[in-house]
Amino acid sequence: MLGIALCALALIVTLLTARRSLPAGIGVTLFFGYMYGITRANIAETAGHFIFDAAVIGLYAGLLIRRRNPIARRKIRRIMPWFLILVGWPFVMLLMPLQDPMIQLVGFRAQVFFLPFLLIGAMLDDEDLYSIVYWIGALNLLAFGFAIAEYFIGVQKFFPLSEMTRSLVYGSNDVLGNQMRIPSTFVASASYGGVMVLSLPWLVGAWVQKEIRGWNRGFIAVAFFAAAIGVFLSASRTQALILIALVIVIAFTMRARAGTYVGWAVLVGAAAWLVVSAPRLQRVTTIRDASYVETRLHNSANASFFAAAEQHPLGIGLGAGGTSIPYFLRERLNAEDSIVIENEYARIMLEQGLPGLFIWLAFIGWVLTRAAPRRSDKWFLSRRLAYVVVALVLATGAIGIGMLSWAPGTAELLILVGWISAPRIVRVPAAARNRVMEQEHLQPLLFGR
Repeated sequence: MLGIALCALALIVTLLTARRSLPAGIGVTLFFGYMYGITRANIAETAGHFIFDAAVIGLYAGLLIRRRNPIARRKIRRIMPWFLILVGWPFVMLLMPLQDPMIQLVGFRAQVFFLPFLLIGAMLDDEDLYSIVYWIGALNLLAFGFAIAEYFIGVQKFFPLSEMTRSLVYGSNDVLGNQMRIPSTFVASASYGGVMVLSLPWLVGAWVQKEIRGWNRGFIAVAFFAAAIGVFLSASRTQALILIALVIVIAFTMRARAGTYVGWAVLVGAAAWLVVSAPRLQRVTTIRDASYVETRLHNSANASFFAAAEQHPLGIGLGAGGTSIPYFLRERLNAEDSIVIENEYARIMLEQGLPGLFIWLAFIGWVLTRAAPRRSDKWFLSRRLAYVVVALVLATGAIGIGMLSWAPGTAELLILVGWISAPRIVRVPAAARNRVMEQEHLQPLLFGR
């Protein structure tokens, strides 16, 4: 009953919040996403798997009944055709009886459930971004608090051993002396690190702006520091490398006052010192193991990918190509037809066939060829970092699985994709617009025309 009650609470709260404010609706939804892993691990009920889903449905419902302004409608117009195609083809695959109907539904959910976040990201304007930055900063600090507690007290105190946590949490014990990676409040440690990386474009882009001062500036700096250390606490090598890449891009892209450069150097230096001082945070250094890299690439991009594409050009059915199936439905999965390759694009190909894979590759190419942000844009640095992090996360999909069904990381990723893909339209306040109109009306009179 507790799981059902939490699902109802998540749906109602996000619906009511999203109806009043887009950024607040996103913030509340992300809160349930941040807490989803630890909540699901401690509620031994089927309904516990759907708490974040309920929050997302509440967000969608709240935005549907909320009146959109003309600027938002214009901004989503560019990405709407892609959204319809990305949703439409999995729906066609759903009608093909290749797997058990329940498995097909789970696979369909994994392929399309988060796609509306593309439209949500496209609707965001500058004022929305400020609110979202504070929401994300607060959530990062909340997650960091749990991560520190798990570091000193032990992950076992927060994630009881069960069928759900056995492999995702307890199976990740390859950190210095068989210690466990830190999942914080997320389903797995890699999920924690990935969400922290996705939050950085917002935080850094806001922190360098002149409008952010005083306590607000300090709050964002602390939230950034917590996110950076969180990446190393999660012990995810991939996310640590993305973080390092972002730091390099920031160093060559940031245009700010001298004090901002000093503050940035202090933050990065403090984070680096802490990582160097704590061997448990240094799992990323094992990337130097050439045999590990070779094995990982072989498992993700090998001949089995092309063989599967040749044998199953229309896939093997939604849910059967690597989608995470709840333990209570796994017996319905036809194990003989199921194929799993540690590659997100292989999963798309196996479940949506070659047409689905080509659609996604074309969409990614379209996103990454959008016009570069203008330096006159006060969110220029955020947009530049968003391009970089989106490109790198999409690239890592070739060596991992779960990119499109990751709570709440997929939601954050697609918000960034929608945001950088939408046209840049600045909302002009009514008072300023009226002044411009008055000046244009008076100009002929002043010059005697």
